Amino acid sequence: MPGCLILVPTPLGNLGDITYRSVQTLENCDMIACEDTRRTGKLLAHLHIEKPVMRFDDHADISVITKIRTALYKNLTIAYCSDAGMPGIQDPGFELIRIGQNACAEVIVLPGPSSVTLAIVASGLPNHAFSFWGYLPHRSEPRMSLLRKLATKDETIIVFEANHRIHITLAEMTEIMPNHKIALGRELTKLHETWYRGTPTSVLEQLGTEDRGEMVIVISGKNTNRADSEQTPFCNEKNDLPTWALQYLSAAKEGGMTIREAIKPLARHMGISTSKLYNLAIMQR
Repeated sequence: MPGCLILVPTPLGNLGDITYRSVQTLENCDMIACEDTRRTGKLLAHLHIEKPVMRFDDHADISVITKIRTALYKNLTIAYCSDAGMPGIQDPGFELIRIGQNACAEVIVLPGPSSVTLAIVASGLPNHAFSFWGYLPHRSEPRMSLLRKLATKDETIIVFEANHRIHITLAEMTEIMPNHKIALGRELTKLHETWYRGTPTSVLEQLGTEDRGEMVIVISGKNTNRADSEQTPFCNEKNDLPTWALQYLSAAKEGGMTIREAIKPLARHMGISTSKLYNLAIMQR
């Protein structure tokens, strides 16, 4: 029988965020694979857990892959930890899942901390439809090209950015999407967690010279940038609902909700009365 691969979410910064199930998994597994043995070692020391630990990062060679496959073929249980947050998102866990699946092993993903979901909720921006684009490109030209593309999106966007590029990126956003609302989260869940909200220009001013910590940027959809009044919130000149709102209503209907049930939470996020939103939705059905 093939073994089991379990992806274990680890705290973003506050060690108190680890779940009981994650701790039990780390205690009971046969071995632990991780992105960084030093960071995972600190977590295991905090939890008073001693297990064989092996590094599996973006540079893992065939010998490491073979060792993991062999362990799975021997019916062993391997737990994988990324540096922080949900494994498999912007880390080598994605490749490890494929290795486990190809070995016909059982692959289990535990729920837990994720900077993506934390950021979209904490941003205060509409979250009925959003997309995650990972880290922005390192080089300026492809980064600005992607930002121009993201500026045309109706849904809310989430991206990661390195701390040493954050000021340059915000300056580029000021040029490309000056009227978009953004929320910049720094050092999420840690002692010095800070949020900066506003236009790219105002966020750049609020940030000042600060460049420490992990950065997550949430960017409003293009139709979210209009006045937050009941007359024109999130709608265009024709008073049409944006694409993401229509997609949400359609998905809610397919899920068994009535239109009146679906518009209640949507109306709160759009800053519009339920009666007006109901009328708009009926006209565009």
